[in-house]
Amino acid sequence: MNSDAPLIMLSGMGADARVFEKQREAIPQMIVPEWINPHPRESLASYAARLADKNNPGKPCYIGGASFGGFLALEMIQQLDVIGSLLVGSVRSSSEFPRGFQSLRKISRVADVLPFEVVTMLSKLLLISSGSLSDSHLTDLISQMSESDASFLRWACRAVLEWDGEANTGDTAIYQIHGEKDFVLPPKNTKPDAIIANAGHAISMSHPDDVIQFLKSRMTH
Repeated sequence: MNSDAPLIMLSGMGADARVFEKQREAIPQMIVPEWINPHPRESLASYAARLADKNNPGKPCYIGGASFGGFLALEMIQQLDVIGSLLVGSVRSSSEFPRGFQSLRKISRVADVLPFEVVTMLSKLLLISSGSLSDSHLTDLISQMSESDASFLRWACRAVLEWDGEANTGDTAIYQIHGEKDFVLPPKNTKPDAIIANAGHAISMSHPDDVIQFLKSRMTH
C-alpha cells in the first residue's frame, strides 16, 4: 500500500464518518471529510468542486466513496491529483442507476415536494432491506440519518436525480466493490471488480474487513 498517499473517502447520503469506522482504524491516512453546506439548487459537479478545494491534500491521493459519496468522488477527480478512485457500493454514472431512479430523474423536483419524513423512512426501509447489517450497525446508521440535516438531504436527492452522470474522470483508474444483494444500487447494473456474497448496500459496516482488503489492494496499483 502507498502509505504516503492520502485516501479521501466520502460517506453516503445522510451518513457520516462512522460508516468508515473500521476502515479508518486500519488505514491511518484515510480522511473522511465533513459535508459542506450546498448552495441553493447547486449541481453535484459544483458542490464536488468546492468540496475538493476545501479538502485538497496538495499531493497525489486516492479518492472514493460509498454510494452517494462515490458519485461526488468521481466529480472531484478533475479537481485533484488523483492516483485512483475507489467506489464502495456505488456506480460510475447515472446510466447505472436502477430503473426506479431513472424514472424519478424525469421529475427531479419530486425531491422538493416529498415530505422529509417520507424520504427518511424510504431510505431506512431500503437500507434495512439490503440485508447483512447487525442490529448495532443498523441502529448506528439510522441514528446518523436521523441526525442529518433535512435541507442537505433534499438538496442531495435533487442533485443526484439531476446528475448528468458522466464525470470527466480521464484515464484515472476506477475500482468498485459491491454487495451481491444490494437492492439500492444493484450490482447487475454496473461492473464491480469485487462482489461480496450475501452483502447488501452498507458494506463498509456489514463487511468491514472485505472493504479494508479491497481498499488496500487497490492502493498498491
